[in-house]
Amino acid sequence: MTKRCFVIQGFGKKQDYEQGKQFDLDASYAVIKEAISDAGMECYRADELRTSGVIDQVMYDHLLAADLVVADITTLNFNAAYELGVRLALRPHATLVVGEKGMNFPFDVNHIYIHTYQHLGEDIGYREVKRFRAELTDLARKAVSAPQKDSPVYTFLRQLPENGFIDVATEARSPAQVAGDGVSLRDMKDRAKAAMRDNRFADAIKLWREARDISGKDDYIVQQLALATYKSKEPDAERALRKAEVILEYLKPRASFDSETLGLWAAVHKRLFELTRESASLEEALFALERGFFIKRDYYNGINLAFMLDTKAATGDADTREELHGVARYVRRKVKHICDKALEALDLTDDERYWILATLYEACVGLGQEDEALRWKAESERVAKAGWMSETTEDQIAKLRVLLVG
Repeated sequence: MTKRCFVIQGFGKKQDYEQGKQFDLDASYAVIKEAISDAGMECYRADELRTSGVIDQVMYDHLLAADLVVADITTLNFNAAYELGVRLALRPHATLVVGEKGMNFPFDVNHIYIHTYQHLGEDIGYREVKRFRAELTDLARKAVSAPQKDSPVYTFLRQLPENGFIDVATEARSPAQVAGDGVSLRDMKDRAKAAMRDNRFADAIKLWREARDISGKDDYIVQQLALATYKSKEPDAERALRKAEVILEYLKPRASFDSETLGLWAAVHKRLFELTRESASLEEALFALERGFFIKRDYYNGINLAFMLDTKAATGDADTREELHGVARYVRRKVKHICDKALEALDLTDDERYWILATLYEACVGLGQEDEALRWKAESERVAKAGWMSETTEDQIAKLRVLLVG
C-alpha cells in the first residue's frame, strides 16, 4: 500500500512582517509535493482533502494516521504550529519540519531540527528548488524506512506508548475512509473561482460560503466571499457592499497587516462613497489604502491611494486641494518606479502585465504626462484578455480627469 504524507502549511501568499517579505506558500507546496512524490509517497495538504463534513475531523485523522508529516512553519502560521504540536504528541517519529531560512523561530521550536529553504522574492529560485527537492526526497525516504524518534514529547515523556497513539486508536478511520465521496476544499475553491470568472456571482457566493463552513478561519476564502458578494450587486449595489463590509469585519481590517484585506476594505468603501457620498466611507477607503501602501509598497494600493487623495481634494478648500493633489502626485511617482521594477519579472502572466501597464497609464494621466500615458494605454490594450479590463481602466481614468479639472 502506498504510504501517505500530510503537509501542514498555510495557503496562498503570506506576509512575514519581521523580514518584510511575502512568501507564496502554494509555490512552496508544489516543490514539497514533487519531492514527496519522488520518494514514492502520496502527498496531501488540508485544502486537497475530500470531505462532506467538518474538515477538522479529516485533519486530525491525517495527523494521526499519515506515514509522514511535513510541517512548513514559514511565517510562523498559528494553525500550522498548532497542527505540528498535535502531530508531535500523537507520533514519536516521521515528522519533518521545514521553514524559510532566516526566520526567527520561537525558542521551543528551535529545539527541533528545521530543514530550511529560501525564497527568492515570493517564489523559490530554480537552483534552490533543485537543492531543496533532492534534500527533502532523501529525508522523506529515510523517515519512513528507518524511523528515528523526532518528537521531543516522546524524548522527554518516556512513559508514552512506544509507537505513539496509532496502535491505541483502533477505532480511528483511515484517510481513505474519511474521504468518502465528498468534495475537497481545493475543488470547491476552483469551482468558486470559475463561477467568478463567468460572472456567476450568486453561484460563487454559495460555494465560498460552503468552503468557509468546512475550512474554519481561512482569510483567502473570506476575502473571496466578500469580493463575490459586492460584485453580485444583489439585491442592489449598496446593500451588496454593506454585506461585503460585514464579511470583511471578521478579518479585523482596521488592525490588519494583510494587503489583500486592506485592498478589499478600501474597494468596498470607495464604492460606498461613490454611491452615498458619505464622508465616513471616504475616510475608511483612504485609511485602508494608506495602510496597505505603507505595508507593501505595491502599485495596486498606491494608484488607488492617489485616486482617493484626489477624490478627497475635491471636497476641501483651495489650500487642502493643493496639498492633497501634491501628495497624490508624489505617490504616483513612487508607483511608476514600483511598476517599472515589476515589469522586469520574467514570469508575469498576461493579466499581471496588463494591470501593471494600466497602472502606469493611470499614473501618467494623474501626473499630466499625456504622451507617455498614450504609450502605456496602447501597450495595456495589446495584452488585455477581456474587454472589461480596459473598460474598468478607462472608467477610472475618466473619473480621474474630472477630479483633476475640478
